[in-house]
Amino acid sequence: MTDMPPVLEVVVDKWFDVVQTRIDLAPSTIQMYGRVTDHLVAWGAGRPLGTVDMSEYVLWRRRHKMAPRTIALELRVASAMFNWAVTERVVGPDALLRIPRMKIDRHRFVLNHRTPTPTEAAAAISKMRVDDWQLATLLIARTGARIGEVVCLRGCDLDEPGGRIAFGAVDGACKTGLRWFPLDKGSLRALRGRQELGTDPLFDFGRVTAPIQALERRLFVACKAASVSRFTPHGLRRMVVNRLMKARVDPGTAAALTGHSVQVMLEFYRTVTDEDRRAAVDEANLGVLDDSDVRN
Repeated sequence: MTDMPPVLEVVVDKWFDVVQTRIDLAPSTIQMYGRVTDHLVAWGAGRPLGTVDMSEYVLWRRRHKMAPRTIALELRVASAMFNWAVTERVVGPDALLRIPRMKIDRHRFVLNHRTPTPTEAAAAISKMRVDDWQLATLLIARTGARIGEVVCLRGCDLDEPGGRIAFGAVDGACKTGLRWFPLDKGSLRALRGRQELGTDPLFDFGRVTAPIQALERRLFVACKAASVSRFTPHGLRRMVVNRLMKARVDPGTAAALTGHSVQVMLEFYRTVTDEDRRAAVDEANLGVLDDSDVRN
């Protein structure tokens, strides 16, 4: 160790070099770490990693209109990077990273997590070029699969005779393991013949090295073209959960289809609208207390 602490970008680069060798991380996670390291370097270039107050980073990201949850995630990544640097003695024992506490009201947080209606989803997808990008987006809208699961699909994950598809069969593509999803007739027709691809990718994304980000950008452009408020592929996943719940599908079955735990699905993915509340009040006939209320 030298007397001068290393600058932040040197520590970030060393940490990310190690991250890229970890076989326990999904490719999408490594890509996310890469994006965060880019932001950290852009903000803290030349900053010695002695005592660093990340409150300044939060203000910087807010000026860039970043969502609170995105910033909170980036702070967790920065903390993991710093803990690694201390453990590996890349920084001195006196180094300090001050992480501000961020309280996020998930009921008020909507930026980039808006849940579209099926009509809005259809309108946006219809504005996408008819290619494998559009087909992959359509599959997300019809199954609620995670975008990382869809972009990793192979031909052998499609079971045409059984009318189903396997999500999470590729190592690292899913946190919750393998699950089979029954496909509707339209999706089966669109994917016909692709089972023969075997272990080759189900979708042809060309030479794109970051298909998750590329698909998100294409969907964003499609939303603008359709004059629909922006939503993400994750918004499509939330939409599917809502459709299953409104159709009164058993929560256990719905969770098995989407790869959630029942608790997480109901607490974080189910969106309750004013229309839902009104329908519940009407269906329960809450205005009627006894026979006299009915006569009045």
